[in-house]
Amino acid sequence: MLAPTILERASAYVAACPPAISGERGHAQTFAVACALVHGFALGEADALALLREFNRRCSPPWTERELAHKITSAAQSTPSKPRGHLLGRNDQPLRKTAISRPLARPSSKIDPTTAIENYLKGWRCSEYEIWEASPLRPPDDWHQDALALVEAFYQPGERVNFVTAYQETDGKARPSGTGETVERNALLARWREHGMTSSPAGGWLRMNPVDGLGVADANVTAHRFALLECDDVPLALQLCLFAKLRIPLACLLTSGGRSLHAWVRIDATGPDEYRSIVTKTLALLARFGVDGKNKNPSRLSRLPGVQRTIGASGDGHQRLLYLNPNPVQKPTVA
Repeated sequence: MLAPTILERASAYVAACPPAISGERGHAQTFAVACALVHGFALGEADALALLREFNRRCSPPWTERELAHKITSAAQSTPSKPRGHLLGRNDQPLRKTAISRPLARPSSKIDPTTAIENYLKGWRCSEYEIWEASPLRPPDDWHQDALALVEAFYQPGERVNFVTAYQETDGKARPSGTGETVERNALLARWREHGMTSSPAGGWLRMNPVDGLGVADANVTAHRFALLECDDVPLALQLCLFAKLRIPLACLLTSGGRSLHAWVRIDATGPDEYRSIVTKTLALLARFGVDGKNKNPSRLSRLPGVQRTIGASGDGHQRLLYLNPNPVQKPTVA
């Protein structure tokens, strides 16, 4: 019998590792697996990343591709406590360093999202100014007023709007923390106009769909109105052009203050089942462009326009509204 290859042994090791669970030192667990692959099995970063993807299938929630790559890079740059290759062990037969029968890495023939978008655009480009000019409702000249314009356009009197500014910071990245505040639409507008908006070093987040005031889970959503599209592994300029060119009912486009744009697509589903069906199909169609496939739930948070972030900021960190259309149709935003 042939001795197992290094990759086969490393794959078996990963399969035996407990998955990373949010709130249960998931970052430390994932980083430990990355270090074991890079240092313990002495794998190159490409092979280590491919195996970390296997581990990621069992994590809750799964890490993004960018986060996985960051962990492999961080592991490679760390100083190991044991000699490189210490998990290779000893064997009567030398380990074969050939690839295993099933490919671990993505097929080389698969086009990466940036190239897929370039191919789709065929050289077409647009600017933020052109997006702003094409907006049926012109975003305010003062970007600090952007949230007021969005809430006024997208929510009805009596509906409850939820926003979050509390956060937890891990590895220089801020994630929303807690349930935030849920306020009736008119009361929220009056409050923000009189006292200004609450924000934090992480900026802020806004729940796209109104809720019942009893919670912020999917079951608390009262209108299945919007879905979120984002693809933060693609250059911002290409994200802008992609969302402008796609034939989607684009309701708004805003900057996250970081490395992505947030596009709200009008769904208007009759309930949670229809919502998930429509959104799942939409995300599957756009997967080749690197659009995040996890944004399937109606209680999803988006970035809150009109505030500024410093944690994880790109450029000035402004979360700005670029485009606003309460009644979008399925056609390109900029012709």
